[in-house]
Amino acid sequence: MPRKQRTGLSRLLPYAAERKGQVALIALLAALSAAAPVAGWLLVEDATNNGIREADEHRLLLAVLAYIGVNAAAWVLGTLTWLGLASVGQRIVLELRRDLFHHLTSLSLRYFSQQKAGWIISRLNSDVDALSDVLNQGLTTLVVNTLTLLAAVGGLFLLDWRLGLVALCILPPGIVVTRWFQRVSHAAAADVRTRIAIVTAQLAESVAGMAVIQAFNRERAFQQEFDGLNEENRLANVHVQKIYSVFFPAIELLGAIATAAVLFAGAHFIGASAMEIGTLIAAVGLLALVFQPLQELSELYGQVQAASAAMDKISSVLDAEIDVADKPSARPLGRIDGALELDGVTFAYGKEPVLHEIDISVPAGGCIALVGESGGGKSTTAKLIARFYDPDEGAVRVDGTDLRDVELVGYRRQLGVVLQDPFLFSGTIADNIRFAKPDASDEEVRATAAAVGVDRVAARLDHGLEHVVREGGAGLSAGERQLISIARALLADPRILILDEATSNIDRPTEIVIEKAFDRLLAGRTSIIIAHRLATVRRADEILVLEHGRIVQRGTERELMGQDGPFRRLAHQLVEDTLPAAQATSRGT
Repeated sequence: MPRKQRTGLSRLLPYAAERKGQVALIALLAALSAAAPVAGWLLVEDATNNGIREADEHRLLLAVLAYIGVNAAAWVLGTLTWLGLASVGQRIVLELRRDLFHHLTSLSLRYFSQQKAGWIISRLNSDVDALSDVLNQGLTTLVVNTLTLLAAVGGLFLLDWRLGLVALCILPPGIVVTRWFQRVSHAAAADVRTRIAIVTAQLAESVAGMAVIQAFNRERAFQQEFDGLNEENRLANVHVQKIYSVFFPAIELLGAIATAAVLFAGAHFIGASAMEIGTLIAAVGLLALVFQPLQELSELYGQVQAASAAMDKISSVLDAEIDVADKPSARPLGRIDGALELDGVTFAYGKEPVLHEIDISVPAGGCIALVGESGGGKSTTAKLIARFYDPDEGAVRVDGTDLRDVELVGYRRQLGVVLQDPFLFSGTIADNIRFAKPDASDEEVRATAAAVGVDRVAARLDHGLEHVVREGGAGLSAGERQLISIARALLADPRILILDEATSNIDRPTEIVIEKAFDRLLAGRTSIIIAHRLATVRRADEILVLEHGRIVQRGTERELMGQDGPFRRLAHQLVEDTLPAAQATSRGT
């Protein structure tokens, strides 16, 4: 039977368990810190009953000095407890955020295609911050006040059990109010976390698509959408505050009732000569020690509920299944030749397959091109070759070995990918080229840049290869970004290379430069080309035409052009699309 996964804040217990010794020491310090004020009130009782009433100055002096010493010790112990708990809390936050990010990077592209970027960012930022607030400050409040509460109750019964029983009169209504608060506040806090995530997701999407929003004059629509989501977030927070506005005053009222009951009972006992005044004074002081931490714990409870709801959201990410992972028996992969085979591959993103029994064989150093209408399955085939997904049926093999039987990192290290819309990271051009090989020397980076023409891009910039690229490559043309991504792939020296629509967004003059870069990049490597441009497709040893997830034609360009089929129709369409662009370029020059 599978082990049941922890839920809520209990999910954090394994992190604390790694520091048993430190936690045990902090618990001891916290217990002593909580016991100190209780001991102080017992000393007040002794000073009143045996020092003041009996006019024993020596006894009074000893009680006063002991009282000062106990409170000084409580201050030192409280400070050490606070610092220790804050240290443990922040270490837990650090490790949780690290584990969350590491798990995210191990998930397949399927997960990221199903979640909005803003939703994921909300888990890493606002939800972890909610936990950080509780662990940094709330953990100390929780531990110290809980122990103080228990010590004060114990001290009250030790002082006089009758007054202790009187104080317990507020226990039944207190339990009722607390249970109501637990039930409604958890649901309200979870709703707040959901609203925050929705707002963050909308913000991230709006920022990423701002150019499109402005181009289509949709600013007002997005503003209205954001205002609506923001208002829903406000209402969710107001609902939480309404719950707090009932609960916290109720706890204070119960504390006042308990104090009044103790004073009334104490006065009765003193009048009957069954109690001394010092005992009643100490009892009232201990009762304050009961309700002061109780009020602080009540206030903390709302924060804990928010953190628990945040942890539930974080757990939904941590529990996401890693569907592309190494088997326990996966073996390291040495340098490959690059012979590639897809054997009866069927794959579906959901219920309906998008690829049906695909059979492809590429010898080491060979080159194939995948062509067809959009949605035919070309990019999905490439993603299976890159092992971003595993096939539902059949196998993808390299040098005769199923990719599922080897370590993924060893395979990906020998794989290069050039995408239709290359992503550049914040940093210099040199940093982006070096991304594929972090230990590459400056000379290697310069040589690679010169090999594909990036040096000419850098020459027009003030700092050359040290030019700082803005996020996503803003400030560079599509062709310049593509050349940098080609240089990045070339520096990695992959054995298998995937070009996914790498020239589809490029004008004809830039395409000529990039095609020359491809000549250098593809030499001696097993290559899979997905393209709409004939100039790119022609370099392939074999062309495969995909329609609705099936290979409907395969052969060389000459063979396929000699057949009346989808490729010839595609080729004629490509020529018709290319000629006007070429004529426009010619007129522009």
